[in-house]
Amino acid sequence: MTRRILGFVLISALTLAGADMARAAGEPVCAAPSELTRAGFALPRLARSLAGKEPTTILVLNSSTAKKAPATKSSGSAAAKDAIPRGFPSFIEEILRERYPAGGVVVTTHNQPRATAEAILATLPEALAETKPALMIWQTGTYDAILGADTSSFSDAVMNGIETAHEAGADVIVVSPQYSPRTAFAFDVAPYSSALAWTTRAAGVPFFDRYDVMRFWETEGIFDFDSARPSPSLFEDVHRCIGRLLVGMIVDGVDSRTLGSR
Repeated sequence: MTRRILGFVLISALTLAGADMARAAGEPVCAAPSELTRAGFALPRLARSLAGKEPTTILVLNSSTAKKAPATKSSGSAAAKDAIPRGFPSFIEEILRERYPAGGVVVTTHNQPRATAEAILATLPEALAETKPALMIWQTGTYDAILGADTSSFSDAVMNGIETAHEAGADVIVVSPQYSPRTAFAFDVAPYSSALAWTTRAAGVPFFDRYDVMRFWETEGIFDFDSARPSPSLFEDVHRCIGRLLVGMIVDGVDSRTLGSR
């Protein structure tokens, strides 16, 4: 009991310190309950890669539609590039390069718009062979939910994808669909997030419950996802926070020596 209390006090202190620094920098508070951000399982392949002499590649599987810069004559300028909102992979790369300067961390994205887990699974061996990642971060479930895919088949596809990544020498973190009150009336992603929670536990890999993290942010007033006029910087602010929390999970998995080790 004493250990739990001390742990809660420490987490609270770190959260408050992080909040103070975020306010000072004019950035959102990237807070979330610790049970949603702990790795729970080790990332031994990534740990070995970071400790080695070769560059460390992290592969992010993405099924969303890629954002593009506005079509202007100066689209190649620095200003136009800055107009493209940064996604969480760029924040992960930036933070991990600072934390592991000798690791040569490179984050690459495999974008397959509107792909289900089964569709990703079909192209996964090629993507893994091409990038040779030490860690694969797999965002999945959104289009399975939109299409009303069978959750059992969805779980089987995710499990097969995890096993394929492990055979290729990559650790895996699975990321659930986003939370959005503006689309909840059209399709329900909650059953697919639940399926991911059970599948990742059975596979022994970390699960980043983005759905519950974002719902926590909405409840706590950190972000307003139901606003009729969302802030122009909302996308990047949300992805900055997702990137930071994922880095915390990655570091937790790298530093783990016994919990869930394979």
